[in-house]
Amino acid sequence: MNILFVDDEPKVLMGIQRLLRPMRNEWNVLVAESARKALDIMKTTKIDVIVSDMMMPEINGAQLLNEVARLYPDIIRIVLSGHSDQELIYSLVGPAHQYLSKPCDLNILKDTINRAISLKQLLGSEPLKKAISQIDALPTLPNLYLQLLNELQSNEPSMDRVGEIISKDIAMSAKILQLVNSAFFGLPQKIASPTEAALYLGIETIKALVLSIQLFKQFDTETVKAFSLESLWSHSWTTAVLARKIATLEKMDQKTTDLSFSSALLHDIGKLILVKNLPAQFQESISLARQENIPHWEAEQKIFGVSHAEIGGYLLGIWGIQNNLVEAVSLHHRPQFYQTNGLSVIIIVHLANALDHEKHLPDPSKLKNHLDLNWLNNSEFKEKFNNWRELLWKT
Repeated sequence: MNILFVDDEPKVLMGIQRLLRPMRNEWNVLVAESARKALDIMKTTKIDVIVSDMMMPEINGAQLLNEVARLYPDIIRIVLSGHSDQELIYSLVGPAHQYLSKPCDLNILKDTINRAISLKQLLGSEPLKKAISQIDALPTLPNLYLQLLNELQSNEPSMDRVGEIISKDIAMSAKILQLVNSAFFGLPQKIASPTEAALYLGIETIKALVLSIQLFKQFDTETVKAFSLESLWSHSWTTAVLARKIATLEKMDQKTTDLSFSSALLHDIGKLILVKNLPAQFQESISLARQENIPHWEAEQKIFGVSHAEIGGYLLGIWGIQNNLVEAVSLHHRPQFYQTNGLSVIIIVHLANALDHEKHLPDPSKLKNHLDLNWLNNSEFKEKFNNWRELLWKT
């Protein structure tokens, strides 16, 4: 794996090379003292991850990463900087996948790069990796986008109302969680609640993100004829509410309850990625599922080699979203691959997803498309699932 570090201070680059020497059997560490030198290196060497400083003469880090995103979209782009002013943050929201602050703990740096490399290896398909890695924003539900605009442009915008709107939208929630959990804000622990994340950022930052750099984008309804963003939103929101209720019924702590809600809200974010970037193939997967009478996620595996679950997990992973949320999204159709004792967020999301689908199925036998019955019947949760079903739909 080729890792390229870019910094205009030679001593910083020498220090990085020295610290990462123990990784020489796994990584080939390259360095560049300017953005131009970095671009020259990339012309002749395939780079897997680029880690760039922000404040550099002639071409700064944001400009460099924008150019890398345009020319080499499959490269994972990480910022390592000691500057944290708001203008800097806004300029990096699009081109950077993750943000690390100087001085950076060596273990954090290694873990961040290792995680990015592992995610790239898991996805397999090069065209798919390129499509996902160049994503800077995802489409939002038009109604919620307009509600957010109206609230932000009102005479006295309510932060509570802004947080409520953001927490209802898949794309807005994902991007806000990515930003607030970055090293720029230096939080001692990850925030899992989109509402809490919005409240932490504050009204002026949200305004700048939405009105100035247009972080959120409305959905083009003509992209895929057989796809309804409204239906996806309704399912994701209901699944999130059900997941939170299950966690509450089981007396989970607040952190796990928030994580269950956010994981369920984002569990189908991979569908947004496919609709936005590979609409023709996504349409083909919908048709294949109908023709062969198989679950849509299995049809996606036949077309793309992976399903929307893994694709969503990949994007959230390279955005630096916390591991347990990424796992819940990636495995929400296959809980049997997660070996754990007791109730986990992955199991909560899987069962909440099945509960909502069950409510809308004309044929009850189709529940097997959304619920892993073999796993459930051999697990400790069969009776609990039936109890939750009865309790939740009463309320």
